[in-house]
Amino acid sequence: MEEEMMDIVVFEDENGNEIEFEIQFSFEHKGEEYAVLTEVSEMERITEEDAPDLYILRIVKNGDEEEFVAVDEDMMEELIDVVERIFEDELEEE
Repeated sequence: MEEEMMDIVVFEDENGNEIEFEIQFSFEHKGEEYAVLTEVSEMERITEEDAPDLYILRIVKNGDEEEFVAVDEDMMEELIDVVERIFEDELEEE
């Protein structure tokens, strides 16, 4: 069985605590790249009936580095629609 590598990024909260997030997938929208992330610790305790919180951040490339940037509310609503369509398309393919 092939082991899947997790793509993990670490952010710091307002209290200086490190929080690990797994990048679930990335997508392009209107010429910008975005990532959908879930909190690693939340995924470890989630049950089959629960749905994890998803975070959508814009990816800004700076040379070899990637920076994750929050998006404004109007764009977030649009991105949520895009992500929902991606999930719907995946379900239809199964």
